[in-house]
Amino acid sequence: MKAFFVLVVLTFISFVSCDNETVSDSFSLGFESDFKINGDYHSVDNLLNFSITEINDSRCPSDVVCVWEGKADVKIDVKSPVSGLLILSTYDQLVDTIGNYSFELLDVSPYPISTRVIELEEYNVTLKIVELTE
Repeated sequence: MKAFFVLVVLTFISFVSCDNETVSDSFSLGFESDFKINGDYHSVDNLLNFSITEINDSRCPSDVVCVWEGKADVKIDVKSPVSGLLILSTYDQLVDTIGNYSFELLDVSPYPISTRVIELEEYNVTLKIVELTE
């Protein structure tokens, strides 16, 4: 009985302590959502479908003094209801539209530091996507 109790407690702790970085493949329009590179994402109504195909991060690391702040660019391949490419940038292109949808880049994380290489799979892109009304 004691071994069973220990097993239950250890199982519970393992579930609670897991680093839950999964990002849902569906999102709600009008709310902030996190996305990863190469994921296939769709709105909850299944009308909007896209993927993030590229992330280029040249931002100045937080522990370095730079002449220029740099930028992070995010390339978005919209598949439906219209198809096309968007490139959002933390420097000069935080918002862009395609069809009846506005994409706003809110964050690209983690922020670079000079002592660590960030793999593409580690990036989270926070977007707010809004359906535009006519």
